[in-house]
Amino acid sequence: MHNTNELTDEECGHLARILIASRRVTLRHHFFSWVHGPVQSLIPHEILLCGVADESGYLLHERFTACRYFKDDHYQRVIHPGDGLLNHLAQEWQLAGAPRLIAALPEEPGGWNARLTDLELKNVAFHGMGWINGQIKGYASFSRVRVPFDGRLELYLDILLPHLLATLARVLANEARAQTQTKRPSGLVTAREVEVLTWVRDGKTNDEIADILGLSMLTVKNHLRHAMKKLVVRTRGQAVAKAIALGFLRAQGVRNDVN
Repeated sequence: MHNTNELTDEECGHLARILIASRRVTLRHHFFSWVHGPVQSLIPHEILLCGVADESGYLLHERFTACRYFKDDHYQRVIHPGDGLLNHLAQEWQLAGAPRLIAALPEEPGGWNARLTDLELKNVAFHGMGWINGQIKGYASFSRVRVPFDGRLELYLDILLPHLLATLARVLANEARAQTQTKRPSGLVTAREVEVLTWVRDGKTNDEIADILGLSMLTVKNHLRHAMKKLVVRTRGQAVAKAIALGFLRAQGVRNDVN
């Protein structure tokens, strides 16, 4: 039986390779290769959702997944600032002060199994990092994890989380720096597209945005698709993050207000 507070020589070797490889991560595709390469040796998984808070407290969500079943709709439901899964996990993490591991066994109370199955996550290993004021600084949520949900997994999460968040922050900072060095084209995104992105930032669904703006759902989808094409991004979350970095949106709205 392993001591849950110590690493074996083999685990130390895996950890060393993970940390050394992290130093070469500067771009988004590097990060993807890192988490689906070296990081797999300790936490084999298919889906990683992670995020870091910017200086205003806005939590920038990112996803790195090779799972073809986990779609944009699942992702948006998971990160929804109101009843999204990540918000609930963050609350439980703050109450417990420890990683939240949910193997989603059928006998587990609380309906986790049905919820995780519906979201195509299967299981969740969540850990966060907080500011001194109690707000969340960043988090990592691994799903479709293929190791036992026990003290070893908690130890891996505890050790890896600071390095994972620091590496992600470096990637996002490099992206922001590259974007600010690129001259912002005039009229890149229309006023209506910015309006739609503003509500996306605040966690509204396309149906809700259509009701708020008095538009059809198809029109909302078209505005969003055009904005994503102009911003050269693939997801709603990336569109919001890039619009904030380019100055089209203010970094407010989707905050972690868990106490």
